[in-house]
Amino acid sequence: MNNVAITNKLKQCYLSLFTVLIMCYQSNAQEVEFKRSSIRTGIGIGYNEGKRESGFGIIYSIGWQKSFGKKNKLRLNPNLIIGGFLPLGITDTRDQFYRITSLGFNLHYDIIKYKAFSIVTTGGGFMNHSRGLLGTDGWPEANNNYSEYFSALYFGGNVSLGIRFDRTNKRLAYEIRPISIQFGNNYFSLGYIMFGIDIKSKK
Repeated sequence: MNNVAITNKLKQCYLSLFTVLIMCYQSNAQEVEFKRSSIRTGIGIGYNEGKRESGFGIIYSIGWQKSFGKKNKLRLNPNLIIGGFLPLGITDTRDQFYRITSLGFNLHYDIIKYKAFSIVTTGGGFMNHSRGLLGTDGWPEANNNYSEYFSALYFGGNVSLGIRFDRTNKRLAYEIRPISIQFGNNYFSLGYIMFGIDIKSKK
């Protein structure tokens, strides 16, 4: 058998192997099914105000999510938000650094859905613990000449509006929420923009 014949034979073997691998991959991909539950994660930037504190910061979110309905348009989502805040660009307050930990319970609903895309609205409640250091300096008229630690508990409600991309045969779903607001007692508010990824559970 000459070199040309051997080369042709090898090409046929590689082609056959490649075809078998592609068919197996497609078969496995079609057989993958996901549960109605998922892990919901997110990262964003926001502005926060409380009774004594205010600042800009980065926030992170993680939670569990359960879908309901024939088209999974309704989703239940207990979650945790954490973040750190500084008075960046704010001149009428004292220097400060503080953190928040917020436990929330949300309901997400796809008010408009077309194939994999949907417009999502959210409503829910939260309980937030803010704590940190209020420092010296800042606004001269406020007489900020000493430092102190603070701790505050807030509770209230939240709303948001976002865009979601979720293909039923894919494990990841993506969501961008340009409007998210929390309002609570003692002048508490938190507004933020967040990008999220849902990781679906396999059956």
